[in-house]
Amino acid sequence: MIYCKNKKELKSIQMLRALAAISIIYYHIVSMDTEKLNPIVGSFGVDIFFIISGFVMAMVVSNGETPILFAINRISRIIPIYWILTTCLLFLAIVKPDLLNSTTSNIYNYLKSIFFIPYFKENGTLHPMLAVGWTLNYEVLFYTSIWASLVINRGYFMQLTCLIIIALFSLSIAYNHNSVVAAFFGNTLLFEFIMGFLVYIIYSMIKDDIYYAHILFSLSISVLAFMIYYENTGYYMERLLAFGVPSFFFVLFFISSETLFMAANKNTINLFTRIGDASYATYLSHYYVVESIRKILYLKYNLINPYSIIGIIFIITTALIVGHFIYIYIDKPFSKYFKRKLNKYILTKFETKALIKGID
Repeated sequence: MIYCKNKKELKSIQMLRALAAISIIYYHIVSMDTEKLNPIVGSFGVDIFFIISGFVMAMVVSNGETPILFAINRISRIIPIYWILTTCLLFLAIVKPDLLNSTTSNIYNYLKSIFFIPYFKENGTLHPMLAVGWTLNYEVLFYTSIWASLVINRGYFMQLTCLIIIALFSLSIAYNHNSVVAAFFGNTLLFEFIMGFLVYIIYSMIKDDIYYAHILFSLSISVLAFMIYYENTGYYMERLLAFGVPSFFFVLFFISSETLFMAANKNTINLFTRIGDASYATYLSHYYVVESIRKILYLKYNLINPYSIIGIIFIITTALIVGHFIYIYIDKPFSKYFKRKLNKYILTKFETKALIKGID
């Protein structure tokens, strides 16, 4: 669970994660529909996730995480389940390659994937072996920038992180536009993490008030409706403007409505917060579910139409259930084990060094 500076539980963050995860699942279902039976929307879930990430990182660091603890917590949170699912995909590419679209059992691509090194995949996209992991490459870059900023000067970690991101984005201009460096560092999605910092700064100044919470919640729904409408029109605009800026306001307005959620139906709120808790596992695993149902149940056995309303509900529900079980029985236990081992090795090592230094 996420807590703000006064240790109050922030259910709104987990609810936002749930909403972002569901929107991405829906997008990956209907984007494969050649007949376009449903509106193709939901990709803005990625933008929401990035802004949430900036907000949460600003919050946890402001609450006192040291550079070492920051690194341990981030590594133990994102690596275990990502490595497990990427390795499963590698074995699937070896045993049953016909089930995959463009992924091959290339060991070099596998190594680049698990170590978050961007590369152009077989189909020309800047994706790792587990395609949805492309966002993790940006998350890792963001975390590394924060860690470096904490080491340099903790008091100015936000400013330093922003400078690092801007410098990397500027670096991309010097490279050929077809290069990995230019394609990766030249993505304006990088600035959405900075927007997350700004959300945290503004949120810290907003006082809880049930009256304003109603207004802000209404504004958040209006912004969400705009993103759905805009994506459905098929018009083109720079993503930062089309989804980044609206997602900034959506997240800001939504989390500022926290007081409203505390008074809402507990069962509904708890359901969405549980989906939010498992959102990372759901995000990484949902493509397995979507493609398995589409290629096996639909194309092979014609049991269910994934593009019908019933099919979409069935796939989303299945993806959420699978994601929840992966979170409970794989993601959470492995993350805790990884964290415990890192704490034992790294913290003990640093404590020993500090003791020796004190004796000297």
